[in-house]
Amino acid sequence: MKKSNIGIIQILPTRVFRIYKGGYLLEKFRGLKNPKDSDYPEDWILSTVRALQPYGISDESISKIKSIEGIDNLEVLIRHFPEDILGKGYVKKFGYSLNLLVKFLDSSIRLTLQAHPSKIFSRKYLNFYFGKAEAWYILATRKIGKENPYVLIGFKPGINKDIMRKMVKEQDIKGMLSFMHKVEVMPGDAIFVAPGIPHTIGEGVFMVETQEPTDFTLSIEKRVGIQILKEKDCHIIGLGWNRALDIFNYQGYSLAEVKEKYWMKKELLVSNKGGKLYRLNGGEYMKSCFEIMLLERAKDIELSFEGRFASIVITKGEGIISTNVGDYEIKEGETYMLPASIGKHKYIATKEKLSVVISLPPAN
Repeated sequence: MKKSNIGIIQILPTRVFRIYKGGYLLEKFRGLKNPKDSDYPEDWILSTVRALQPYGISDESISKIKSIEGIDNLEVLIRHFPEDILGKGYVKKFGYSLNLLVKFLDSSIRLTLQAHPSKIFSRKYLNFYFGKAEAWYILATRKIGKENPYVLIGFKPGINKDIMRKMVKEQDIKGMLSFMHKVEVMPGDAIFVAPGIPHTIGEGVFMVETQEPTDFTLSIEKRVGIQILKEKDCHIIGLGWNRALDIFNYQGYSLAEVKEKYWMKKELLVSNKGGKLYRLNGGEYMKSCFEIMLLERAKDIELSFEGRFASIVITKGEGIISTNVGDYEIKEGETYMLPASIGKHKYIATKEKLSVVISLPPAN
């Protein structure tokens, strides 16, 4: 593969409107003065996906970039340099759109109880290749109100579609919550949310969310904070409740089973004086969707991603990424895309040691 003339692409803040509030920890992480919560609690840091909004399909979610040859939009840059950025084999299989979506998400309220479709469901009913498997790596938390930061994930035994249909019709939120497992979370927790798994994110949780590239969400609650959702926005446009409720996996689990199934295992790949590299293992389905690696306390370490592009989030430290086309200064709070054409490259700390969250498309 020829050497890239693009180099590392810096992804600039790309804030996206959502119907819930948040963003304080996100803005603090990005280094903004006077961080605050707002209607823009997400930052889509590797995206060619258009967000589904109450006001229509929006391109506000296409990642903004530090200008390269006068281009300040990731989607446009890919169209100019597809094989350099994505790889020749990738372009042949997927075209110019990313098969990966990476976001920051920071909630100041509990999100709605929800689930996402699988690839099979999306292809059959939504005319789309991808579902919405997602993985959460928690960067920071804050206590809002009396409860410690938490997530709700997985059904307890005893639920089925008929019971769910009745609760949705009556908007019996207390009943819905009674079937969910509540688990407190802290920075460093890593959770894989397979399609169909009921879940939501509680107040005060800031994360990197790596997922398949869609914005499909089945919400069984119509109220989000002070907002009331329209029916079509709850059950994914055009599906209707009967079909949409088939998205859920109604299998019930104990709390111990939920933690065993959905908390990702941290596997050591590289350990030397230069740093440590881990893979987050969420199981076989996750491998078919994306891969996540954690680089921790890196001082001087060389990596290669086997011809794949990557999302790079600098979570701690300051230094450079040294590549075959130059050196790039990096620091905590910044986000980058590493093109497929950049092979071996080094992470070199110049002050505090570096920690990085790396999201990749599937290996094959």
